[in-house]
This record gives sequence, C-alpha cells and structure tokens, in this order.
Amino acid sequence: MLSENNPLLEYQIKFWRESVKPPLNQALELVPEDKLNWAPADKMISLGKLFLHISECSDWWYEEVMKGKKSTELAFADVTCPPKEKIAQYLEIHWQRLERFFAEPPEVLSGTYKIERRGKTVELDGYWIFTHLLEHDIHHRSQINQYLRILGIAPPKI
Repeated sequence: MLSENNPLLEYQIKFWRESVKPPLNQALELVPEDKLNWAPADKMISLGKLFLHISECSDWWYEEVMKGKKSTELAFADVTCPPKEKIAQYLEIHWQRLERFFAEPPEVLSGTYKIERRGKTVELDGYWIFTHLLEHDIHHRSQINQYLRILGIAPPKI
C-alpha cells in the first residue's frame, strides 16, 4: 500500500477520502442540470466540464504516464457536457482510479516517469504525481465552489 510506513501519506490519503471526495460529490449533486454548460465568462471551462477535467487528469497522470495506457480526454472545448449522471460516473471512475493508486506499493513514489512538455522530456517521480493530483482536486474543488457561489448556490462545507 502506498502509505506503508509513511504517516504523512496515510494522512493525505485519509484527507482525500474524507475532505476532498465528499464535497466534490456533493457539489455535483447541487449543480442544476441546466447549468452544466455554464461558465462565468467566455473562454472559461464550464461547470460540468470541471468535474470531467478532474477525472481526465487522474486518467492521464495515473493511467497514461504511470501505467502506459491510453487516457481519454473528456472536457473537449467544442463539445457540450453530458448529463449529470454521466459526469457522476466519470467522477466515480476518478475515485476508483485513485484507490488503485493508493493501493500501489510505496516504490511507485520513487519511480521516475517521463512526459513531453513544451518540446522537452521531463522526468517526474511518483510522489510529485501523487501531490499534483491532490493539489489538482483541491484547486478545482475551489473553482467549482466559486462557480456555485456565483450561481447563488451555497457550496458544500469544506
């Protein structure tokens, strides 16, 4: 298990499960179906696509970068959002994917993973990916909560 003999990682995984996952799931429940394609301004990602982006991010980092499998882009700019129940399915896939990551042996954290970024090959370790995914979920949870507030909807407590 990823957090084996590592109290900090154990705490971070517990935090993810108890303080990040529930409010994101609750936030999706609060989104009116007719606001899934809404964004506060032109050229901003829509509310529904924020949830899809969370799922596609873990798909890319964990499945493609770490596991070598092809990931799926979900938040296409020119496509309307699927219904809320489909978004909920993708979000559930995200949580399941994280649980697979959490179940990995600790050695994946020190493993080196290569990506192409701005024409250069960059090497990142598994711990960086773990931390980035946590930061990414928290960042977009905050963005989703702000969108909800703009719409006059009280976001879930965090």
